[in-house]
Amino acid sequence: MKKLFYCCLFISIVIISCKSDMKTETAFFWINSSKIDCAGVGPMECLQIKRSETGAWENFYDRIEGFDFEPGFIYHIELTIDELNENTSPADKSKLKYTLVNTISKERDKKYFLNDIWAVTRIGELTIDKSTLQIPQLEISIKSMQIMGNDGCNNFRGSIEILNESMMKFGPIMSTKKLCLDMTIPNAFNANISDVRSFKRESLKLTLFDKDGVAIIECLKVD
Repeated sequence: MKKLFYCCLFISIVIISCKSDMKTETAFFWINSSKIDCAGVGPMECLQIKRSETGAWENFYDRIEGFDFEPGFIYHIELTIDELNENTSPADKSKLKYTLVNTISKERDKKYFLNDIWAVTRIGELTIDKSTLQIPQLEISIKSMQIMGNDGCNNFRGSIEILNESMMKFGPIMSTKKLCLDMTIPNAFNANISDVRSFKRESLKLTLFDKDGVAIIECLKVD
């Protein structure tokens, strides 16, 4: 009995000692509507978090226990952060443990719907005939903050520099350099795409505007 008593006492002391080594704090995170490719121990997908409403998005490499992420929504959550004992934690594991306490808000991200492929139907005053083989397509990736597609002749790719609920601005756009028999549509597309500064969606239609609020490109969602 004495051996059993001292064994139980030792285990209790160890448990209390481990708990006393854990430091807990309460925090609040904002979580973005899509994950992003990142590199931890290997290639992975990370949540993007802000630690304040006006802060910058940063990659989050850990997991939050009790939190189920659904793409397309921006979350505001309350959580606890436990600092684990370095001596008892595996070397390849995080020294912090994140646990969901409360989901304060979960709101649909109004810009998430852009994450799709769009067929261009109009560029300025130029209407794109559905019968033509030169229909530019614009793919917008919120996850990678990039655009890509075809201008009706050449493939292109570029970055998204600014994106919020109404504003959008593209970075430098790179494209292939082949010449097609008729460059009217490709030239019109390339002359306008870099001038995009804002957008508006109505059902399946996406309109892109320049800095003066003039509609310069109109698109329809590709099924």
